[in-house]
Amino acid sequence: MSEAADAQESQLEEAASERDGRRLDRINRWLTLAANLGVLLGLIVLIVEVRQNASLTRAAMDQQKNDFLAEIELNIAKPEISAIWVKAIRTPEALSDTEIQTAGSILVSVMLQWDQMFRMWEAGLISEDRVRQHIRNTAPFYFGTRFAKHWWALQAPGWEGTPMQEIAGPIVDAVDEQFLARYMDELRVPPADGVEAEPASE
Repeated sequence: MSEAADAQESQLEEAASERDGRRLDRINRWLTLAANLGVLLGLIVLIVEVRQNASLTRAAMDQQKNDFLAEIELNIAKPEISAIWVKAIRTPEALSDTEIQTAGSILVSVMLQWDQMFRMWEAGLISEDRVRQHIRNTAPFYFGTRFAKHWWALQAPGWEGTPMQEIAGPIVDAVDEQFLARYMDELRVPPADGVEAEPASE
């Protein structure tokens, strides 16, 4: 009887041990699942934060780009600068050395704004197509003169192998050097019927 009781007790202990083992296995599986879900949730949160940061960075740099362009236009709007800019459009051969330097500085400012677009593209914040479109939209209004095209050709060798040459170069080369002169002519409003036009002041 003693041996049978011992055997039965041993079987009960083995059964209890198996139940405990299965329960521990289930607990371990749940803990592993919970840990994996925690890692997955952490990755999702990280991805969201990275995207949010990228969006904020893109928005900030976009605003800087717009501010930069506004500063260029406000600078050109100053009467003394405007007179030089118009001279560069109409009679570039008559520019003095000081005026050449002033007109050239405007073009440098535009290129710096383009360079910011290149940096945004290289950082993965915007697409190359957007960079090209921005340059196509702005280039005629700054490089559409004989002076600007001549200035660009002299500077181009210094940008060998850079996006400025590879992307902006062909766009600027294709700009009509008479674009701004024609554009200014087209901006003139014809006189109303019966009203004699006043001579334009340069």
